[in-house]
Amino acid sequence: MKKVLIVVPFNDIYPPMNGGMLRSINLLHQLSKYVELTAVIHQDRDSFLKAVKEYPAIQNSTIISTKDKKPGLDLFSFLPSKIAKALRFRYWNRSLKGSAESNFLLIYPLLIDQLKKQAFDYVILEDINILNITKLIRRFQPAAFVIYDAYNVNTRLADTAFKSGKILEKSYELIKKAEGTLSTLTDAVFTCSMQDLEELNKMNNGKLTGIIIPNGVTIPENIQDNESFKNLNANYILFCGSLDYLPNQEGLSWFCKEVFPLIFQKNPSVRLMVVGKGEPGNELRKLLDQEGIIFYGMVERVNDYYKKASIAVVPLLSGSGTRLKLLEAMGNEVVVVSTSTGAEGIEYVAGENIIIADDSKIFANSVLELLDNRVFAKSLATAAFTFVKEHYDWNIIGKKMNDYLQVRLKNTEANEGI
Repeated sequence: MKKVLIVVPFNDIYPPMNGGMLRSINLLHQLSKYVELTAVIHQDRDSFLKAVKEYPAIQNSTIISTKDKKPGLDLFSFLPSKIAKALRFRYWNRSLKGSAESNFLLIYPLLIDQLKKQAFDYVILEDINILNITKLIRRFQPAAFVIYDAYNVNTRLADTAFKSGKILEKSYELIKKAEGTLSTLTDAVFTCSMQDLEELNKMNNGKLTGIIIPNGVTIPENIQDNESFKNLNANYILFCGSLDYLPNQEGLSWFCKEVFPLIFQKNPSVRLMVVGKGEPGNELRKLLDQEGIIFYGMVERVNDYYKKASIAVVPLLSGSGTRLKLLEAMGNEVVVVSTSTGAEGIEYVAGENIIIADDSKIFANSVLELLDNRVFAKSLATAAFTFVKEHYDWNIIGKKMNDYLQVRLKNTEANEGI
């Protein structure tokens, strides 16, 4: 069985509260079915392993948490903390350049320990902020194949954030530089869509190797219990997405300001349910206070809201990757109205399994038509459910990922005469 080391530098992988964490936990689960997996995480091990009930294959893997490792004494321990971290980073990183990075300092001792103990066929990195550990991997295991999982094109997101004043130009340039050197830092990338792969490859002057590992969906059990088709007069629509994510904030603001008033004016019984963690901010908060909108914030079970919703809206105007919430809605057999940006990277058929609308009036009229014509809405939702079940089920994606790892390694062994 092939050995894979994956580094997931997040504190809140399980329960997943945003698209990135949903992708991470599902990739961990799928890899656990096929390879001998070791995962280095920030989340404490006990709370993470509660995921086994929902993602049973994870119990087959070795989970190592940075929270379980107490820092030992070294040459720098008796110096002031800030100075000690800076010197330790330079010493461990074998470079006089760069400032101390917390992920690197937390992960380094665990990574060294694992790289010394066993040889890995693959090392998968789950965040752009830990690309600097590739030098460490090369030093101890030059034969390991390093993969970066690009669940977004961060340069595109950073560009939007910079233009809106959310981040400084220096931060934007650092992100752009990191993604522009992926071809030299890694052996391959996973991307969510062809658009993302082409964009990253262009940033790397055509030298980037990669494969599309799309976002997926877990098909809920007892999908026939969906209340939206028991009650054909249901007037609940749903927006689901983390409000910590700038494209979600921007898209929801546009929908609440430009689209929902047009819907509510013609159908005052409509209710917009907004579900997602994070603070909406003053401007969006005011928009969410208008009549007809119910802001739930973070909820324990998103599926409960899909059961109630007749329509899910994905009104995004920017962003990258593919929208897990869109696939999630389809997997819950809820009809989706989305902007073309919101549905980017998904091989949909407009008018057959989804409605695409980029104009506020067209978007509003599309929602109203679906609320009035439940037979049409149900046909779209049924087609969408079949579509994601056949193409975006996590089990199908997991097999594709394993096939890539096995074939690539087999080809390498053949080339090396093993």
